[in-house]
Amino acid sequence: MMTNPSIRCPECESSELRASLVNYSGGGRDVTGFTCTRCTCDWEVWETPQFAAPDYVTAYSGAPGLVDEELALVLLAEGVKERATQALTGKGRAVDSGEHRVVLLRKASWLDRSAREREVGWYVGRFTDDEVNDASTKAARASFEFLMFDLEHGGVYSEGPIGPSSQEWDIAGGPRAYVRQEYRELLDQEQRDEDEDRAQIFPRRGSDGELYDGDGKAL
Repeated sequence: MMTNPSIRCPECESSELRASLVNYSGGGRDVTGFTCTRCTCDWEVWETPQFAAPDYVTAYSGAPGLVDEELALVLLAEGVKERATQALTGKGRAVDSGEHRVVLLRKASWLDRSAREREVGWYVGRFTDDEVNDASTKAARASFEFLMFDLEHGGVYSEGPIGPSSQEWDIAGGPRAYVRQEYRELLDQEQRDEDEDRAQIFPRRGSDGELYDGDGKAL
């Protein structure tokens, strides 16, 4: 039995939904949207209209695949843990709390995406009730832990337009929505850093048609 229905109607919060399906010639099926059987509200599968935070397409566009994200998360967490251990024995500097935050954010976003895959897949029989309940519970716990971290640090690390103390997150699914907002900001910052690094390495063509290096010197 589904004890943790994380997909709810954005209007009346009912979990009594009808999924709109697309059938493929090869026999597979996917969910394209939902309709509330109580109030008839409908929305596309990737939308989260009850939140001002980014929906699933916006939040995770350009993100690594789940397998790659999991591997990156494991390596990141192990690296932070090893350096924290070295710091305790006086063999290195203390790990900055901002680094711990990145681990919490990446963990929460990975669990959010994994849970969503199961929550949607349940409607076409890909996952059992227990699998969905377990994934949704883990995602909720990790996102709440991340939100609490930002609250305990006074929101100084928050990058999104809606701060951690906002009532926006004080509803079912709110902490997971906050994770999506902050993960989008993280991806955008990583892209800006990458663009800046490329600008320092690769030549660019100026408005005069000449090539310049990263320091602005003509080549």
